[in-house]
Amino acid sequence: MELPATPADISVEWLNDAVGGDGSAVTAGRAVVAVATDDIGDGTGIFGEIARLSLTLDDGTATSLVVKMPCTEPANLHVAQMLGIYEREMNMFEHVLDRSPMHAPACRLVARGDDGHFVLLLEDMSTDWEVGDQIIGATIPQAEQVVDALAAFHAHWWESPDLDDMTWLPKPNAPQYAAVVPGLYRAGLGGLQSDWADRVPPQSVDVALALDPRFEEILERTAAGPTTLIHTDTRLDNIFFAKDGSGEVAFIDFQLALAGRGVADVAYLVGTSVPHASAVEHWEALLRRWHSGVAERGVVYAFDDALRAYREAALYYLSGAMALIGTFDTGNERGAKWAEAYATRILNHVVDIEASAVL
Repeated sequence: MELPATPADISVEWLNDAVGGDGSAVTAGRAVVAVATDDIGDGTGIFGEIARLSLTLDDGTATSLVVKMPCTEPANLHVAQMLGIYEREMNMFEHVLDRSPMHAPACRLVARGDDGHFVLLLEDMSTDWEVGDQIIGATIPQAEQVVDALAAFHAHWWESPDLDDMTWLPKPNAPQYAAVVPGLYRAGLGGLQSDWADRVPPQSVDVALALDPRFEEILERTAAGPTTLIHTDTRLDNIFFAKDGSGEVAFIDFQLALAGRGVADVAYLVGTSVPHASAVEHWEALLRRWHSGVAERGVVYAFDDALRAYREAALYYLSGAMALIGTFDTGNERGAKWAEAYATRILNHVVDIEASAVL
């Protein structure tokens, strides 16, 4: 089946070939007679195009889907292909999420093209769930809800032998990461010093420069275990909150999933999505909440080890800030705003948590 090039190219004919008229949960066996496409990923994603498809069926009823496809920006697409992230996300939906204690959108279709192109059709969660906003940032109650969900997910996969069978799931020091991420980190150092020095404290620049000669060492340390399945992109734009007040959260965007340290997801959440003033006050309490959560589920892990791993993860995630400063196309004004929120938060966070103590 030939795949559409972009979300806007998805036609009635293609949808009917893909999901229509087969009794699926998508169309209840009805044919699609009209489709309208609405871009919902504008300024929120780096590695993917995402849109909502509003479908009219032949009995007059309406339904909707979310479609995800590769990004189109050349620099971002090159990194995505080097890291193999598209195949990884498809495998997560096909083989992992339905046996994990993590709420995620139901996958209606995985379609692969011969050239690495793909189409994912996913449940539209917009009716009952509300997505977070990276620019505004997470409240502490929201962060606590996410930490609780992550603890359950991490404990479920903690040192699981099943991870060894997931040959498509890399570790943080996999060859493709060792080949790409250090370069992304160093590409942003010049811009940090010349263009961003007035946006962060001087100590942030000092930490970033001190990390430069030891970045590969930190990358290796993040792969040292204990190992579980981690989301790796737990920023607020990838997290949904139930509108019914139940406290449930759901996650999207599994392109960067890894077999790594669970505490890395907490460091990423707090370091990039909790506003600076709140992060300063609450980061350790959130880390302890996660640690208690995995311990309650039978995981044995010393808090001092978790703290050291948290600091190492925060240093590693400076690579995301450096990539945004030096390499990635953030797309538009909103993309630029969330990139600044992301980068300034993690650059402040490594100072606030004294991450350089592990160098």
